[in-house]
Amino acid sequence: MQKTHAFAILAPVPEMHLISGLEAIAAQLDSDDLPSDHVPKVAFGSMDFEVFGEVEKLRGGKAIEVFIYASHAKGEQPLNPEVTWRGLYVGYVASRRGRYPGKSIYRPQSTATDTPTWAVFWEVQELELLKQPIPIGSLRGKNKKTNYQARFIPEGPGLIEYPAIRS
Repeated sequence: MQKTHAFAILAPVPEMHLISGLEAIAAQLDSDDLPSDHVPKVAFGSMDFEVFGEVEKLRGGKAIEVFIYASHAKGEQPLNPEVTWRGLYVGYVASRRGRYPGKSIYRPQSTATDTPTWAVFWEVQELELLKQPIPIGSLRGKNKKTNYQARFIPEGPGLIEYPAIRS
């Protein structure tokens, strides 16, 4: 799938779901039920269906870089929040009565006890921990004139200008 740099997504995801998402990817790679050419993905829930509808209109079928803020992280957090994970957004699906309609192997195991209240599930390939964190204050909302405040913490997914920073 081609990738576009026209914009990117900044999204918060609880750290435990990111770590569990890596385990979901490993399970897919080890699975005999999936074709050998299958590209592993992880599905995260969201109520922000408008944001993902906008992404679908703008992306033209291309993959979008997702910069992820690990929310609810254990341990000491920096004073100025940072993006510490990334992935490649490949699409979203509407929920079925609040639950993911696809195979459970695509969901982090840590989400098994979640209350089924999500509107959509956005799917990410190439989920990985960044070698070098990106300060959120160096990022800028799509079509905005200034960067986010240094201590800005994202509370939901949003569109951003593709950063000049490379991980």
